[in-house]
Amino acid sequence: MGAKSCGDYRKPMKSYKIQGIEWFVEDEGLIPVLRNVVIPDGSHGRSYVIADYNDSQIFIKSFKEKGLPGFIRNRISSRGKREYRLGNFLLSRSIKTAKPLGYGVSRMGSYIIQKWIEGRSLLTVFKESEHHSELLEMLAVFLKILKMHHVRHNDLHSDNILVCDEQLYLIDLHKTRIKASFTLLDEASNLSHVLVNIYSYLDSDEKSAFFASYGNTGIQGLVEQEMDRLANRWIRKKKERAFQETSMIAVRGNRFYITGMESKAVGGLQRVIKVDRKIRVEQYTDHIRKTYASRHRLERAWRNHVVLAYMNLSIAPTAFYVERPGDGSMGSITMENLQGKGQELDRYLDGKYDTMATHERRRFIARLTDFLLMITRKKIIHKDMKACNVFVFHEGGFMLLDVEDIRFRALDEESLKRMLIQLNTTIPRRVSTGDRIRFFLQFTSPMKLDKKAIFSAVVRESMKREIVYEGVDRLKREDW
Repeated sequence: MGAKSCGDYRKPMKSYKIQGIEWFVEDEGLIPVLRNVVIPDGSHGRSYVIADYNDSQIFIKSFKEKGLPGFIRNRISSRGKREYRLGNFLLSRSIKTAKPLGYGVSRMGSYIIQKWIEGRSLLTVFKESEHHSELLEMLAVFLKILKMHHVRHNDLHSDNILVCDEQLYLIDLHKTRIKASFTLLDEASNLSHVLVNIYSYLDSDEKSAFFASYGNTGIQGLVEQEMDRLANRWIRKKKERAFQETSMIAVRGNRFYITGMESKAVGGLQRVIKVDRKIRVEQYTDHIRKTYASRHRLERAWRNHVVLAYMNLSIAPTAFYVERPGDGSMGSITMENLQGKGQELDRYLDGKYDTMATHERRRFIARLTDFLLMITRKKIIHKDMKACNVFVFHEGGFMLLDVEDIRFRALDEESLKRMLIQLNTTIPRRVSTGDRIRFFLQFTSPMKLDKKAIFSAVVRESMKREIVYEGVDRLKREDW
């Protein structure tokens, strides 16, 4: 079904033309502010400015239109005007949003003027809160109200809901539609967009409680499918743009830098760490350079680095830039140097395990399983989970190495078995059976699967293999 009219919520407005922008405002007291403030032109897409107004502040956001379709849209129904009218509609239904004060239209763009909200994004508050249940209850009620009034936002990620004075405010309305009827897919759209960034923080009880509070437990499966689709699409788009100038990528000749890293990696060569048919790893005074024989593996590694940068997830060495292959030269990725900050897991256990007290071993296992469960909840796996690809920091944290082997998908049963077998056969034999079982039980405890069958399969396959790992001083091979 199509969208229904929001009605005519325009109050008596006055029109003023200032520097090529025609402004429509409810209060002419805004005009001096508009004359004196530098209005964002939207040359980088959407941009905004905050200005003082009376005893508060206003928020002016610009929308830049591109090409003939954008020009036509701007003439017929500009995004600034649309957000103004939608804001008034929501307020008329007691749905909290930024109070719209006016809008503007120029030749190739539009603008919205709103009262500034001193709030924080739902995602930020959720990450910092120790009371998820209260926040989830508030969110469920808020989403039920949107459903009641047939409001489909179409971009309802958790940064487009602000928390202010323990109330939720809906913002960024220009894609919103007020539907004539509200279908199951409309519900799933709102729910999946807002949950996709916080769902991995919830345990199964919290997930069930949220949908119960929302009043539709039967929609949980559909929402989870839609969240998977949204996450996969987001990752695909970030990968596709990994070799383009974006807000995250700065292009300098044949190099593509993570924004802000342009001045990094200027030191001299110290030594060659590793050379084989696939890679060459060199240590410089202030960075590591990894050169790839395969262009495919180079590009996959860089795309993975870019996705992790967008996710703001420090689970792998920070990448500075990639240099694509040139005439007669192979491509390389330059990244932070972890030298002196810790050791790979196999070397760490070879050197430390025998001197660790029982409580230290148990604490180490708990930290390692917490790290692996965290990346699993975020639907990240590593296809080559040998102990040499897990880095242990002196202060207790962990990272994954060989970023080209990271995959952004859920951990299925076969991937879990492969991961456990790889870890089990690349750590010293003297790591006790009890500690190996403790790790298995803690790591698999949240997973709904046949743990006995998986444990038996891991043991059976491990016993067929030789234990191979990099010790403190040399490569070691051991029999069970």
